[in-house]
Amino acid sequence: MTTIEQRSPGAPTAGAIAARALALRNGASQASLVSIPVPPVMLAAFRSLGLDGLRARSLVTWERPSEGTSLFGLGETIRLSGQRGEGLGAAMPALRSLAAAARSAVSGHSRPRFFGGCRFQPGGRADDPAWDPLGGWQFVLPRFLVAVRGDAMEASLTLLMDDASTTLSEAALIEAEATAALAPRSPGRTGHPSHRDEGLDDPAWQDAVAATVREIEAGRYQKAVLARQLHIVQERPIEPATVLERLRLRYPGCYVFSFAAGETTWLGASPELLVSLERGEVQAASLAGSRPRGIDDESDRRLAQDLLASVKERAEHGFVVSAICEALAPVCSALEAPETPVLMRMSNIQHLFTPVTARVRPGIDILDLVDRVHPTPAVGGWPREASFEAIERLEQMDRGWYAAPIGWMDLAGEGEFAVALRAARVCGDEATLFAGAGIVEGSIPAEELAETELKFRPLREALAGD
Repeated sequence: MTTIEQRSPGAPTAGAIAARALALRNGASQASLVSIPVPPVMLAAFRSLGLDGLRARSLVTWERPSEGTSLFGLGETIRLSGQRGEGLGAAMPALRSLAAAARSAVSGHSRPRFFGGCRFQPGGRADDPAWDPLGGWQFVLPRFLVAVRGDAMEASLTLLMDDASTTLSEAALIEAEATAALAPRSPGRTGHPSHRDEGLDDPAWQDAVAATVREIEAGRYQKAVLARQLHIVQERPIEPATVLERLRLRYPGCYVFSFAAGETTWLGASPELLVSLERGEVQAASLAGSRPRGIDDESDRRLAQDLLASVKERAEHGFVVSAICEALAPVCSALEAPETPVLMRMSNIQHLFTPVTARVRPGIDILDLVDRVHPTPAVGGWPREASFEAIERLEQMDRGWYAAPIGWMDLAGEGEFAVALRAARVCGDEATLFAGAGIVEGSIPAEELAETELKFRPLREALAGD
């Protein structure tokens, strides 16, 4: 195994790396995060692992295959979490405080970032203990962040230092963490089911859809998204890195993510950006209304035309565009959204898609934007309060982190969050998959069930190796 000790003559020692970090922290009056680029010998060790090896050793991953970019977080400098009854707002003060006190000599793609997410909504009637490792919200700042862009790789090291930190103590920590980061992660356990059977079977779920349609027709709300779950137990422990690689190859246009907490990993390939902030520019995505892909060009074209012409799907999509624009308007300027949606196509499904762009106002960070935009009507419903009540009453399962924000924030308050869709909770030999459908006036239960089955397909195939 490669370690920092197997260095070439003249390469920096762990002591030299620690000394540089201490010098950067010099003058800080409180415990603070300190980030520096890793030396060439350590970068070479990460490079030798390859992308598959990095995935297998990472606690968090964030990949955009179509853009040739990947972020791998190995080890953890700090992990923050909240109880299931806490929302994203509870995470904001701690994240902002740590970011404000940080000292970083790293710029570019390997700059330090907090990776994490939260529950779809705090608390809730249903309570599946399988979600407990993830809590109400959770963020990790990795010890090592390896960034890959095309053929280029860079990496950073982040330490949490205070007045008691010394060159000797930090050098020992760096040596130990580097060795641990380069070691393969445990494959996990098997034969100990943690899942509590929840949710509705197929006939009962269709009954819930029918009940939702009746309530919509009675004027109680305009849309509610009902989700289902599918539980799978395999013969041997599931390797998240293998699942991620299959998703990356099959769905290059998606946000392929993973977040590990103990033996539980939340992973998926989401087609939907929630909101991003970079150099003051805000981007969000309205994604609602779908059809399967056709078996040939002609059937594919007919399905696409049917989707674009559907009054039902266009109305459902309109709820999402309006809600995102209303949420961003108070904290943004130059807000723009095309009047007509276009198609976003993936290998198994196509959606109506409207991009939203804006310029952020001073003093607003990515967490503010996430808190304002989530949940969109694409994953909750409209109006929000009435649809949430319907979801709680009719779904009869704990959504946990499904359809919730997942992503990252850097020290400058910029970042990128997707909606955790096409996702699965993995633990040992078990995986629980989640999928939902937007119910509006005119929804047909059997068709909505078929839509959820279509949305299960990416994870089912990735788990099976199909």
